[in-house]
Amino acid sequence: MPHSDQSVFPFGGMPGSAAAQRRRIAIDELFIVPFEGMPVQIAQALAEDLAGRGVAAVRVDAPVPLPGDAYAPTRGQHRAESLLALLSGHGAPHVLGITHRDLFSGDLNFVFGIASRSGACVVSTARLLFGANDELFRARLLKEAVHELGHTLGLDHCSDPRCVMHFSNSLADTDIKGDAYCDRCVARLPLQRVSR
Repeated sequence: MPHSDQSVFPFGGMPGSAAAQRRRIAIDELFIVPFEGMPVQIAQALAEDLAGRGVAAVRVDAPVPLPGDAYAPTRGQHRAESLLALLSGHGAPHVLGITHRDLFSGDLNFVFGIASRSGACVVSTARLLFGANDELFRARLLKEAVHELGHTLGLDHCSDPRCVMHFSNSLADTDIKGDAYCDRCVARLPLQRVSR
């Protein structure tokens, strides 16, 4: 039985092809930091998925407690900025936090994630689970992680609804968009791997 390009080349095409470049994440080392209560198996599965996208080294750190000021009792949610601030002090060039808590930011009712250009980002799985089997949940988590990592690499939201950098206002938006950067976003990414 013939092999598809994807089974032979892990980025969805021949090395150097446009498809491979759209799926690649140009980061040398990424630390995934689960917040307390986040199953480590989910963080490890995400690490495997991101390593398959070209991140040279992905490490899963020990779980950390949620910041004391993060919870907003009137909303029943956690402030995304508080989690991001905690990760910003990690010391690594690229850090991705993962939590099962529902997050909000500013005036937004909720966010799937948040990022800073300094290399830190956070993704919440709270809403990604709605109506999802294991495969759909894992695909949603990968999309949101790649999206937030794109922000750490300097990308803004994209108008292409199929691009992973398209803003997700709902799970339907996340499900529609792909897990790769569009050609326009690839052109804006750093040419070299990011190592600081």
